[in-house]
Amino acid sequence: MKLSFSEFTIDNEAAELQVNGNVFALDDRNIALIQLLSKHYPEHCSKQDCLDNIWVGTVVSDMSLSKLVSDTRKVFSKAGYSGPLIQTVHGRGYRLEHTLGKQLSKAHPAAKPSITPQDKPSSAPFVERRKNPAPTSWWEVFAKVLVALILVLGLLFQFWQGNDHQHEPTTAARELNYSEPKAALGRVLWVDDHPENNLVEKAYLESKNVGVYTTVTSEEALMLLSMYNYQAIISDMGRHGDSLAGLKLLQEVRAAGYDIDFYLYTYVDSPGVSDAIFKSGGQAVVIDSDTLYQLVLAHF
Repeated sequence: MKLSFSEFTIDNEAAELQVNGNVFALDDRNIALIQLLSKHYPEHCSKQDCLDNIWVGTVVSDMSLSKLVSDTRKVFSKAGYSGPLIQTVHGRGYRLEHTLGKQLSKAHPAAKPSITPQDKPSSAPFVERRKNPAPTSWWEVFAKVLVALILVLGLLFQFWQGNDHQHEPTTAARELNYSEPKAALGRVLWVDDHPENNLVEKAYLESKNVGVYTTVTSEEALMLLSMYNYQAIISDMGRHGDSLAGLKLLQEVRAAGYDIDFYLYTYVDSPGVSDAIFKSGGQAVVIDSDTLYQLVLAHF
């Protein structure tokens, strides 16, 4: 069986990748991943579906899937393919990039999938559809419990530190230690009413010595901006029933005179969302973690 696109072809039986007439060996799991995403397009393939279909009968964590996606991108790049390949659908799974998906649709037109009432998207503009994802593994549940414990310990430490030094004179306001690694290069303010969706991204940035400060409301974000310096703001779009909360926060930030770079991290981009963000003074609409890392780390 062959899966052909304009710039490359995958031969399943021969386990080969053909790019511009050149042939390269391809691992079975790399092939399985591309075929699975092609089968699901234009929908995304959830992380659990990827794990169940690629590692049949084997229990592995989400980290194995993330590594497979990264390795697949690298294999195609080394083979000479420089176009889009796999899109990360934040908090949900992965999708074949739209450029390839359109080629696939033309070659093999498929019936439009039925949509149940509960799956039907809202007609409101800029509605974000990535809320309340269910844990997909014991590792994710463990990570959430661990983060919650760290948060409690951090708050207790700040309370103890404040009582211990409340009578000492200070020449400048003390900086928060919460969520900031030692020798931090700078800070990022992350606004999302579901911070548990961003644990992997937060941990990655902190591993690069970037302090990540999380808050769940625009009001708290504006208060923190008035108190501390940040190199960038990351925000979701919909919060607490307001489908335009992220855009409104950006407008309030600019109205208050802050020129800090603002990135909207959301499930899906569209010309309307991008235009609204750019016109309001935002820097980018980001839908995958790799792009987010590049944009944020460029500040440090």
